[in-house]
Amino acid sequence: MKKTIDVKTVRDGLWMDTNVTYAQVPGWLGNTTRDLKLTVIRHFQNDSDKRYPVIFWFAGGGWMDTDNNVHLPNLVDFAHDGYILVGVEYRDSNKVQFPGQLEDAKAAIRYVRANADRYQADPDRFVAMGESAGGHMVSMLGVTNGHREFDKGDHLDVSSDVQVVVPFYGVVDPLTAKEGSATDDFDFVYRNLLGAEPEDAPELDRAANPLSYIDQQTVPFLILHGTKDMVVPLKDSEQLYDKLIENQVPADMYILNGAGHMDAQFLQPQVFEIIKNFLAKHL
Repeated sequence: MKKTIDVKTVRDGLWMDTNVTYAQVPGWLGNTTRDLKLTVIRHFQNDSDKRYPVIFWFAGGGWMDTDNNVHLPNLVDFAHDGYILVGVEYRDSNKVQFPGQLEDAKAAIRYVRANADRYQADPDRFVAMGESAGGHMVSMLGVTNGHREFDKGDHLDVSSDVQVVVPFYGVVDPLTAKEGSATDDFDFVYRNLLGAEPEDAPELDRAANPLSYIDQQTVPFLILHGTKDMVVPLKDSEQLYDKLIENQVPADMYILNGAGHMDAQFLQPQVFEIIKNFLAKHL
């Protein structure tokens, strides 16, 4: 069979930049230097002046292991709908304790904002989205705009602020996450993150708890959680939602019936449409 067809261009092609170094941090026992990497999915440059909102993705892994590419294939729908996607590597708790992870996240945001022209990014429309431990990360980003004590490293002349956050089944308070989990298999991750058991170190726990920072400057939140999550308690996300509303912060929460932790339900078109509509409203 041989045919000549007309093809209508209805979406951009996409490029993917991998292994982009956004920061250099202490490496082996503080005696070496290691790179932190980004993966950036961006658009064919058809219009040199066009700028796109950016979604920064933070994968989970209990702060013990992370892969900045792990969910990008599932999230490419957002790129086709007009976003830049940035998968962010951050240090695990074997390398640094909190707030090192938050410092890494803010460094990644500053790097992309400082290089907005290179990556076609709209620096006024940055979204932080992540799952589980990465969900905790984005919640912390959403409540610490302007907290300069977490800005470390390069590009300190630009802001690390984000405009919207979307935590998927994110950890909120390390203490209540540990105490409220349906399994004790992951209790150790909170000790590793904080450097102490959260019940024995209330100041460390408070510092790593997004609820400690919420005020009327907090950015809009879209919270996603499943009713069958055996790792991170649903009630913690509900408490986060309630405190946001109490402080008059725009927030929506969607509870996925029957969804477990890291469930494929969260990656379905129905859920992505909810996210896209929320972002369209608040960016």
